[in-house]
Amino acid sequence: MPPNDLLTALRRRPFEPFKLQVLDCNVYEVRHPELVMVAVASAVVGIPAADAAPPQIDRYEVVDLRHISRIIPLGAPAAPGNGAAS
Repeated sequence: MPPNDLLTALRRRPFEPFKLQVLDCNVYEVRHPELVMVAVASAVVGIPAADAAPPQIDRYEVVDLRHISRIIPLGAPAAPGNGAAS
């Protein structure tokens, strides 16, 4: 996936949560735009802490952009304070 495709999804306002589907069958939910940092060839995806509000993370995964097969909209409303229009 080109980095601009992922950046476009992250910069959409109001932000729309989505899943990243990876070729190895992993799926990463992105419910807050600050959970992902995009580089030229990879992305750092933050895994939220179960007992903390995003964008606080428990751990992270580095994902090769070439391995992201698609972005799947979650269809859930964005949480307040994540770039949604007021």
